[in-house]
Amino acid sequence: MDIDFTQLQLAGQVLERQRGHADAIGTHLETYARLNAGELGLILQLVQPISDAMVDAGKKATAFSSLAFNEGTARMEQTVRTYVDAERTAHEATAQVIGMLGGDSAPYAPPNAPTLGAPQTAAPSRYDEPDGNVFNQAFGDGYSAGEWALGTRDDVAGRAKDARSRSRTVTEAVDVRSFLPTPRGEDPEIESIRWKAGPIFGSVDWVFEKLVGYSLLEEVTKPFSGDWERMREAQIAWTHTGDAMTAVGRNAMGLLPPMASWTGRGSEAFAAAAAVISQAHTAAAGPAGTVASAIKMLILLCKQAVGKILAKLEELSEKLLRIAAKASIPVVGWIAAVADAGLTVHELIKDAQWAYKWINRIYDLASGMVSSIGAIVDNAMRMADLYEGLARGAMARA
Repeated sequence: MDIDFTQLQLAGQVLERQRGHADAIGTHLETYARLNAGELGLILQLVQPISDAMVDAGKKATAFSSLAFNEGTARMEQTVRTYVDAERTAHEATAQVIGMLGGDSAPYAPPNAPTLGAPQTAAPSRYDEPDGNVFNQAFGDGYSAGEWALGTRDDVAGRAKDARSRSRTVTEAVDVRSFLPTPRGEDPEIESIRWKAGPIFGSVDWVFEKLVGYSLLEEVTKPFSGDWERMREAQIAWTHTGDAMTAVGRNAMGLLPPMASWTGRGSEAFAAAAAVISQAHTAAAGPAGTVASAIKMLILLCKQAVGKILAKLEELSEKLLRIAAKASIPVVGWIAAVADAGLTVHELIKDAQWAYKWINRIYDLASGMVSSIGAIVDNAMRMADLYEGLARGAMARA
């Protein structure tokens, strides 16, 4: 039986850190991924209850993750106490025999608690930078890819060296918190649609309202009047969550090589549990990435819709300018102006409906995000099963 108290205690500290990381991931989701309907436009208000459901399920997953690591920490502490108690009993029995023989022995000294060092790796240095323009984004992606490639090369070389060594100290593989920076949702392309549309269409919107009965500028810009930086922050927060959960999974799996030499009681159960925990957290990154991708697609579609709508408003403004120039006599003048321009009110309404078509596409995509709720809920249930399995296993082995 091979037991290294230092390794066992360090492993317990790694598990305790992951519990704190799971709580931090849940806080990150609550702070940045939850959208407030009071500050959002029509489209974002459609997304808001969907977002709430996904955030609630994501937080449940992180809560059960925290409980699972808390259970693992408690089991490791109990294991260390059991071994220490057994070693103390053996030492006292030996001391008693030595005393009967007239000898003397030092009192039992329990092992000193080691201190877990800093994580071995972290997120890329440019991980938390906003996309910016396409050139900055390309540079940042290239820089991060190069940094990742160099880091991976060094990690592989280090792992090969570790595999050949006779022993290996328990460490935390990845700094999970480095994947949870404050999201920076700078995205000025879409939030200023009203200001972009105003100079194009604002001066003749009154003509459309006179003919049709409502302001087209107000109707087509209203859905885009929300806080689009917040939507972008929510997307980034879900990306952070997936990356952080993957990092937690790596930290759990990283315990297996240095703990492989532990052959005492509970060692096999520990190895199996660490592997299952790692796989569960790695799998959890999938649904988080799906949500992030869905929000990103919604933002991209909105940007495309903005461009299309602005182009249509520009066409409409030219038609309405011709009408306005001819309409000098109330009522009769309006009718004559429309006829002289070779237009009908029906044609103008068709142009307006074309703009609505793009808005409806956005609503359809937003409604489709409901399917993501099921994936996040399933993930929460897997985490709940993981915690229950660990807890029941611990009670069975007690």
